Amino acid sequence: MAKKLLISGTVVAGLAIAGTLLNDHLKTPKTYDAPPLSEWRPDGPRHAAPVHPVLGINDTFRSLHASTRNSDEVLTATAPNVELDWVVEKHLFITEGPSIDRQGNLYFSPVTPSEPVVLVSLDGETGERRWSITGKPLSQGGGTPLVLEDPDNPGQQIIYLTLYERALAVRQDGSVIWDVPTGLREPALQPGDDRNTHNFGASYHPQSDSIVGLLMDGSVFALDRKTGQPILAEAFTIPGAPAKGATTGRPGKWVTKRTDKVMKKVFGEDPQVGGRFSKVADVLFGGGVKIANYFSIDPMTGRFFIAATAPDEADGTIDGLAENGALYGIDMVPAGNGQYRLEVAASTWFKGGTGSTPALRADGTRVYVSDDNGNVIAFDQALNELWRQSVGEQILASITVASENNELYAITAGELFKLKDRGDKADVIWRASLDMYPEVFGQKNLNMLTASITANGIAVILGAGFEKGTVRLPVSVGVGLLDRETGEVISYTEGVEESVATTITGPDGGFYIAHSPIRRAVSRALLGPLVKPLTGGIARYKPVRNDLLVRDAVCAAAIRLENAARFQQDNPASSEADTLQAGVLLKQASQAATAALEEQALDKSLTSHLKALQLSVNVQNPTTAAEQADSLCTAIQTASLPPNTELASR
Repeated sequence: MAKKLLISGTVVAGLAIAGTLLNDHLKTPKTYDAPPLSEWRPDGPRHAAPVHPVLGINDTFRSLHASTRNSDEVLTATAPNVELDWVVEKHLFITEGPSIDRQGNLYFSPVTPSEPVVLVSLDGETGERRWSITGKPLSQGGGTPLVLEDPDNPGQQIIYLTLYERALAVRQDGSVIWDVPTGLREPALQPGDDRNTHNFGASYHPQSDSIVGLLMDGSVFALDRKTGQPILAEAFTIPGAPAKGATTGRPGKWVTKRTDKVMKKVFGEDPQVGGRFSKVADVLFGGGVKIANYFSIDPMTGRFFIAATAPDEADGTIDGLAENGALYGIDMVPAGNGQYRLEVAASTWFKGGTGSTPALRADGTRVYVSDDNGNVIAFDQALNELWRQSVGEQILASITVASENNELYAITAGELFKLKDRGDKADVIWRASLDMYPEVFGQKNLNMLTASITANGIAVILGAGFEKGTVRLPVSVGVGLLDRETGEVISYTEGVEESVATTITGPDGGFYIAHSPIRRAVSRALLGPLVKPLTGGIARYKPVRNDLLVRDAVCAAAIRLENAARFQQDNPASSEADTLQAGVLLKQASQAATAALEEQALDKSLTSHLKALQLSVNVQNPTTAAEQADSLCTAIQTASLPPNTELASR
């Protein structure tokens, strides 16, 4: 999750002057041709994640970073071409989510909304509100809902939401299974106190079959998945002192005040915390919090990995505040009578700290975080450091972790880097080549958010704005797809609003973006009408040219099946994981083929071949299926037609 601002210090007058040069030329993005297939290929066995009856598979974004491992990787393909379809719930400020179920329905929890709701579900195709659950006014929200399988009702899923004092389990139709107190009580606040009660999202602990919540103040609770009953024998709070506020890099008071005013006009104001931008700045630059992001649970061992603050004494000064950050490995240990206790099993701290969610490799053997000094750092399960690699500037969010080729992706204030884990070191492979807008008059193309790994490329939120040193003021924003091999932009669609959540793609190959303007709010505050008004809610960017999505999904399935056949004997776990992904992709291709036929962009005869290929994968014969998929990949490329072109008789 992107939990850092793209500004620091005072915004110089030159940026405002540059803003006056904005015109239709600067605001019009480049048009991209229909992209060819990427040259990217797996170069060995993949790291295989366990398949769990409750966790399911990461075929879509089931939580903030796709899975409880926080890899930001999904098994489906992203549509190479999309267009803005709808924007709904514009009055809501959404910093995490949405999560998506197997049918494509959306679930999210807004932050301090003017409407008293804590959980909202939308129809993924139309954007219509399906249902909502009421909460107390101006709730801090529960972060990203967690979507899990219901093993007692195969094919159905359950949505879990954790707040501070309340937690819920809800069926897809909105019926409540349980709605229980967490056992925590929000502290009574006095004027000027920090309200550190936000919950970044629920997670799942397989070994205890429990739903886990972690709060910004470091409180942790665990509830039985089936009943919602507390299972911790004693209260537990993450070690560490409240964070000491940063003395440098923070926006000036006049910028903060101006930005608070801009956001208040759109989203209202929480009287308990003051301005919305002020609160975000407190979190990002210290402000007394312990937890500034989500956390990970390794499904194989059950160990929690939590980035927080270090103990007070770790910085050499006993003052009740922490200047350093920490990474904790925490185990849930049986305490008898069906209850558990939490124990710190490992820990390490960083100078300056970290704001990233710890991200786990698929096999759980490596943990990746970033620090405030521009490093990606790899640890083993015991939190022994394995290597660190600098990208040359501060990394602003969680590391995206691929199960294939040992690839990692890291973002800075405006850049995206691909790294490769070599075992005892890492190499920077590329810096993304962003070329969406002309870089003239001080305008610069920017990467705007944590990237997501999909089967046919890297899904991204990009944009353009002004840069002056470390100051970046985004003006334009959109969604796109990068070539995984080269880092080049292969498609880009101008959008509506930025997000500080994650780059979320759905089972249909489209984008579903939660609106939480923070950086654009600063741009709007400083550049006024030169920047489009802010908006909240959720936006859908639907697939168009579905024939290209069919092509990419089928061809991506083919290369995974080839890899599955290659390692069927030597690495069965890798082979099974590749076969599983191929099945997900072929199902996606079949669904996209229906839309492609409606667009008159695909030969109808190819759909029967898709069904036959799915059957071949289902019987787990990767060699035969790989040959068929490769042939179908070639056939689709030959038979694909431009939109609105009459199909030739065959």
